[in-house]
Amino acid sequence: MNGFSVAEYRKVLKVRNVLHLKVIVLKAAVLYRYSKIKEKPLKIEDVDVERPKSGEILLKVKSAGICRSDMHVIEGKTSLPLPVVLGHEFMGEVEDVGEGVTSVCRGDIVVSSPVWPCGKCTNCITGHENLCVLATALRTKGVLLDGTTRLRSHDGKYIYTFLGGGFAEYAVVPEFGISKLPPQLRGECYAILGCAVITAYNAVINTAKVRLGEKVAIFGVGGIGVNLIQFCKIAGATEIIAVDIIDKKLSLAKEFGATYVINSSEKDPINEIRKVTNGGAQVTFEAVGLPGTIYQAIESTHVGGKAVLLGMMPMNAPAQIHAARVVRNGIRILGSYNGRPRIDLPVIFELIVRGMLDVDKLVTKRWSLEQINEAFETLEKGEVIRSIVIPT
Repeated sequence: MNGFSVAEYRKVLKVRNVLHLKVIVLKAAVLYRYSKIKEKPLKIEDVDVERPKSGEILLKVKSAGICRSDMHVIEGKTSLPLPVVLGHEFMGEVEDVGEGVTSVCRGDIVVSSPVWPCGKCTNCITGHENLCVLATALRTKGVLLDGTTRLRSHDGKYIYTFLGGGFAEYAVVPEFGISKLPPQLRGECYAILGCAVITAYNAVINTAKVRLGEKVAIFGVGGIGVNLIQFCKIAGATEIIAVDIIDKKLSLAKEFGATYVINSSEKDPINEIRKVTNGGAQVTFEAVGLPGTIYQAIESTHVGGKAVLLGMMPMNAPAQIHAARVVRNGIRILGSYNGRPRIDLPVIFELIVRGMLDVDKLVTKRWSLEQINEAFETLEKGEVIRSIVIPT
């Protein structure tokens, strides 16, 4: 190897122009076993990433959001093949493109979404690409749309990814799962647009279709919940009630547009919402992913109203509902998953540029890749709205 040791050679690969190399060496946070967050399960180590194939893009990751969906994988509540690199909401610079890619070129700054529409199935061609049949089938397989992974250990073993694998210096994603950021939006905080922000947008605008003058209630003031507040305000809701158990988050909810807040550890949110709204909210949103808050959201919904569930619960976890009330009162229970990256993200970009949507204040902490276990500990304690990891 021309006198280089293996370690020295890998160091050289990292700092030289990588475009002509078949494999790039990168640092990544790898999960080898399901574990409690306090056990610091993510290991920082060198892995290899192959060049993008047809319809794929290689991104140099600029920042990645810390989300509870990743935490569910760490704890084994969402099962994926191991070892796996997590990180499903991130932004990055296009380093290379595979054959047939036309929407971006090297040097573009893009947001990656955990939704990878194939563009061909019935749901995709009818405007519901967030429910792409192929992407849904592969969501917990740890692979790209062709059924394979681009990551390898140095001895050639497969390493899987959770919807992109943004907790790394580089990531390979499908072209249809990204959206190019306008020049005005280049800050590290925009990593959260691909999950926390677009998920709230889809729930308010596409699923609930909140109308001018409606009264809404939002359970959970995290990264998604705060954005639900913002989009309900943009849609014209006149009463926006925020429910959480942490006063600090409720104070932030008021800053973002909540008209009334409820600490559900001190007051019964069902009774409070019914009192404030004179019978219940016309739309309720559950953004926590717990059986108790799902029940509360549905019970807080007005006759003929909608209960929108978007909090990600562990797989196979049941939740109880008062079925007779749902039937007799004509309450519609709607599931809402992420959003449509090619359709919704450009609208979100425009709202930010026009000053109608505030994203900067949502990111309250930044971490290095080496601090990623600490980042998840902070999330578990409820100390942040959204935090991000800066891989390089």
